[in-house]
Amino acid sequence: MQQTFVEFAIQALAGIVCVFFGVWLALVAETRRRAAEQRRHEEELAVHFERAMQSMLGSVIKNMAEARRICGLVDRRGACAVIHEGLECSVWDATQDQFIQLCECVDKRVLFAQFFNGVRHLQAFCEFHRNLQLTMAGALDPNDAELAMIGRDADMHLKDLTEELNFCGRLLIADYGQPVHRRLLGMKAAAAPSPTPA
Repeated sequence: MQQTFVEFAIQALAGIVCVFFGVWLALVAETRRRAAEQRRHEEELAVHFERAMQSMLGSVIKNMAEARRICGLVDRRGACAVIHEGLECSVWDATQDQFIQLCECVDKRVLFAQFFNGVRHLQAFCEFHRNLQLTMAGALDPNDAELAMIGRDADMHLKDLTEELNFCGRLLIADYGQPVHRRLLGMKAAAAPSPTPA
């Protein structure tokens, strides 16, 4: 009887040790699986973030080119010529939520939001400017000095807005753009830091 009890105790103890060892192995395997899944998820998010960044940087360059075109048109157009703009915020609208969720840098989020807010502001002012030009073209006295002054002031404000947008875009490209973006704007590639003397 005593030998049966000893055999039972040994088998029970072996079973308990095996169960604990099996649970421990299962926990280790589950932890590794979760870590691998987390890494894979983070890699996917990084890919999505990089795509969003590339799309937005492309939109920044396009909007900067359009702002330069508008600025040039202000100087070259005739007195009654109307300026039509081709600015776009659709990329920002499409990627804004994803970008803000994935971007860890608050400064980057703020700069991109400010830039596209500036694009919207410029769009609205271009529409106002176009309506003003159409109203002035239909004025009873086209040689009215007061109307001419209003038109010049509106032109100057339009140029100021385009220059501000270009400046903000250059900052974005200089800080976050890739070499191809910098080359598109005629900017020099970021120089490697020079070694400091010992």
